[in-house]
Amino acid sequence: MAAYFWVTGGTGNWNSASNWALSSGGVGGVAVPGSGDTAAIDANSGSGTVTLDISPTIQTLTCTGFTGTLAFGTNTISLNSTGTIFTGATTMAVTGTPQIICTNSSATSRTITPTAVTEANSISFRVTAGTGTLSLSNGNYRDLDFTDGTNPTGYAGALANVTMTIYGNFKASTGMTKTAGTGTFTFAATSGTKTITTAAVVFDNPFTFNGVGGSWQLQDALTSGATRACTLTNGTLDLNGYTLTTGLFSSNNANTRTIAFGTGNITVTGVSGTVFSGPTSTNTGLTITGTAQVNVTGIGTTTRTVNPGNSLATSAPISFTISAGSDTINSTAGMTFNNLTFTSGFTGTFGNVTRSIFGNLTLNSAITSFSSGASTLTFTGTGSRTITTAGETIDCPITFNGIGGTFAFQDALTLGSTRALTITDGTVQLKSGTTNTVGSFATSGTTQKFLQATTNGSQATLSQASGTVNASYLTIKDSAATGGAVFNAFTSNANVNSGNNTGWKFGSANSAGGFLQFF
Repeated sequence: MAAYFWVTGGTGNWNSASNWALSSGGVGGVAVPGSGDTAAIDANSGSGTVTLDISPTIQTLTCTGFTGTLAFGTNTISLNSTGTIFTGATTMAVTGTPQIICTNSSATSRTITPTAVTEANSISFRVTAGTGTLSLSNGNYRDLDFTDGTNPTGYAGALANVTMTIYGNFKASTGMTKTAGTGTFTFAATSGTKTITTAAVVFDNPFTFNGVGGSWQLQDALTSGATRACTLTNGTLDLNGYTLTTGLFSSNNANTRTIAFGTGNITVTGVSGTVFSGPTSTNTGLTITGTAQVNVTGIGTTTRTVNPGNSLATSAPISFTISAGSDTINSTAGMTFNNLTFTSGFTGTFGNVTRSIFGNLTLNSAITSFSSGASTLTFTGTGSRTITTAGETIDCPITFNGIGGTFAFQDALTLGSTRALTITDGTVQLKSGTTNTVGSFATSGTTQKFLQATTNGSQATLSQASGTVNASYLTIKDSAATGGAVFNAFTSNANVNSGNNTGWKFGSANSAGGFLQFF
């Protein structure tokens, strides 16, 4: 094996002996490095252009200190050694379609140190074989491919934990593993759609997507660790129908960015802290497409926070399913959920803050407490929505304010004894045949609104223990009012008796505060 050095100031073709010397800064004309040799293009090589007129196979390549250009064209470089097989230079440039193929099939470890500082000067690497540990030192990469062409196995060793930036596609092999750690994979392409293939390998490290104008499309499920964060800062994250599983997910900033769910979902497995963080009203710019679904599956025992995003800051609300944990789940005030579902696996408490639900609410009977407090839960949907209480007491004020929305209870509603049910807009349908107990019932605004039962002709009971209800702009049908309170729905206040109602006082209020009842 011989060591070859690109000559001082050399500009020319790789496959020319005149450009190679046997010492750094030496005289050229010896030979072209072959498959058993090493090559160096270093500080003494100057600032010329090294043109790959062939696709050479050598042992290692070192470019430390090189200030010129490595022009790949459509050719590649194959490296067949162990140890440090490639060292780049922050001062060098690359052109063409730069790719280095690592072919050693042994169990000995290898290290690649690309040291590129820009997207334009990044190099693609393909590791086709070997079972030894592979260390991709901190640096910038274009494509990273661990397969052997059409063979999905390829590299079968352990990828060491490092921090790196990837500007192109990422493709894992089915035989490899990833060492867990805090080193972040940052996907930073600024144009085009890049693909991410994990081949069912768990990448127990943080992920960041941060390329202005970039787009990243999953080719299969992406799974990270329960303590790792996935952050979308810029660009488009396209789930492409697959599941992104991560401990924590965050996209709370003011940059232009998109989560394209399609039919995919995000599953967060963290057991404490803010496990999902969408934008607040001051951090806008997030576009949501597809059927946006987040599954919260971590078995929390203390406190978790889910912030789906403020309705002013995102193009569409996100649905959440809480399926595990015995802890308290909170959200920041002002957040908007689409569908909010609690399956039987969650036995904890959902904290009380001001929040909105655009879609359906589904509770389970095992919840310790749901939103107990004075902050209002507002339903804002504009289509047909369902509410399932599962026998849980909702101990907070509820307001219905969805223009054109219909909110149908699937079972009885029980509010806390001091909590108000207010209809501002839309249609509220209480479950026929049930008794629905509220602290107080009220209407607000001058838009006509509707109180009905879910089955035409079959009453639902509304019960308030004391006080006086003075409804306005309310059309009532199939409602039995009871419990001890006085239920006024005077037609002079724009109320409408649509039939099959009992316990309501319709008619017209007189000037002394009484009413004229019509039967």
